[in-house]
Amino acid sequence: MEIFSSKKQTTPKPPIKEEPKEGVIASTFSFALIVVLVFAFKSSILDANNIPSGSMIPTLKIGDFLFVNKMRYSIRMPFTEKELFRIDEPKRGDIVTFIPPSNALATEDARSGIFAKRFVKRVVGVPGDTIRITRKETAVPGRKPVLYAIIEYKENGSSDYNNYSPKPVPIGDELNDLDNVDATQRSLFLEKKRDFEHFVLEGAEDDRRPFQTGFSCDFTNGCLIPEGHYMVMGDNRDDSHDSRAWGFVPRVDILGKALIIYFSIDWKDFTCEYKSGQELAEKGKEFAERFEGDELENRCHPSEIYSSAISYRYIEDESRFGWIERTLRYRLWRLGVRWDRIGRVLQ
Repeated sequence: MEIFSSKKQTTPKPPIKEEPKEGVIASTFSFALIVVLVFAFKSSILDANNIPSGSMIPTLKIGDFLFVNKMRYSIRMPFTEKELFRIDEPKRGDIVTFIPPSNALATEDARSGIFAKRFVKRVVGVPGDTIRITRKETAVPGRKPVLYAIIEYKENGSSDYNNYSPKPVPIGDELNDLDNVDATQRSLFLEKKRDFEHFVLEGAEDDRRPFQTGFSCDFTNGCLIPEGHYMVMGDNRDDSHDSRAWGFVPRVDILGKALIIYFSIDWKDFTCEYKSGQELAEKGKEFAERFEGDELENRCHPSEIYSSAISYRYIEDESRFGWIERTLRYRLWRLGVRWDRIGRVLQ
């Protein structure tokens, strides 16, 4: 007679094998190696930058994210800016990233409150050029006459000045999504560099803020760019602190060439009170329709309202908690993605 037990027969579990210490060490080492290689790649081959200021509007807008080719001009030691050897030289019209000179103002854009460790500007003069800047009143259809800064350059060995052939163009869609109210007051031009054209903004007045930088150059009669130096300017001419204020950029400080925009966000930090970017671009801040009352209160932090009694420099001193609170409460709900800019190759 067989007796059946009501208890289930359980198969004993195999003992858990601990990973050998050598395996843990190897995994940790391989992970650390990957991290080192990624950062080495970023520091010396292809860097990712975001644009916090409006000095290059409309070519680069606040909220653009771009890749920078750091091997375009030089090979540099990973994790440092030490130049090992040079591949090529920056060309007239290139958009370059560089270490700002010590006498350059650390703030690219007074409204951004961002202290830039690296600057992004366009090369407008190369070694040996004699640069002359003539401010000329230029008629613009439908707008006030513009005081245009015409850049003239005389190449080394030449007796004649050339210029970049600026011509006014309609606003179109280029200024419809700017996170910069002042830029919408300016007029749009095209300048020709080598075999391409790019947009430039100019206003009725030169509102670049005067700063004592220790740099002196007679751009009215012509200023020689010394060997191994480059003259750079922002495409948003009246809102760019550049070589006109603090001097020429040494070749050794030029880190790379802006390559492509891989993402772009319009946070509307300083245009959130306006109902239409198109209307703001065409009519200006005085005449564009704005949100009011509860709509404005729900859409904008007081520091973001252009006409607010609270200074916009509030953001400059904003705490990390304040930034998180402002982003979660206001910025995430109004941001827009500039889909048409993604994948744009920069010239």
